[in-house]
Amino acid sequence: MTNLNIFTAFFRVGALTLGGGLAMISLLRHEMVVRRGWISDAEFSQEFAMATALPGAIVVNFSLFIGYKMRGISGAAAAFLGAVLPSFLVIIIVAIFLFPHFSNPTAAAFLRGASASVAGLLAHTAFTMCRPMITRTMYFIAALIAAVLALIPSVNPIFVLILVTVFIFYLPINRKSKTIQGSDKP
Repeated sequence: MTNLNIFTAFFRVGALTLGGGLAMISLLRHEMVVRRGWISDAEFSQEFAMATALPGAIVVNFSLFIGYKMRGISGAAAAFLGAVLPSFLVIIIVAIFLFPHFSNPTAAAFLRGASASVAGLLAHTAFTMCRPMITRTMYFIAALIAAVLALIPSVNPIFVLILVTVFIFYLPINRKSKTIQGSDKP
């Protein structure tokens, strides 16, 4: 793979996505793992977790990690430019030509529809990335509880995260029976 291939892959995703970083993740996974086979699902999840954990835009961090992994510093630069350039160009075009028309009902309807599509992309991303991790029925129940609680506007997402984490931690299937070596007690 060349730097041009890396740039093109990230540019393609950036040009075809509305909604920013998290909305791009599903398309990036499809492009990197499914379509091109550059990395595995496990590598994708690991790089995504690293990109999320660090400060800054997730897609910028992710593009730098993947680009560097594939071609070093030049690959990181190509991936970064490919991920950021479409958004930059769209912002310039919107600022110059479309900003005066945002009060138009057709433009407002388009933006509402775009936000609904972003919500769908985020749901698809969550399902695709979490599916391999839900290996037991209790994990599925915990994920379902988290999803239902997260949909309630008055519930703080941090509370949901803490609650589900505690729930999973105290599941009996995660606890191994403690045995004392040299004794008959289980």
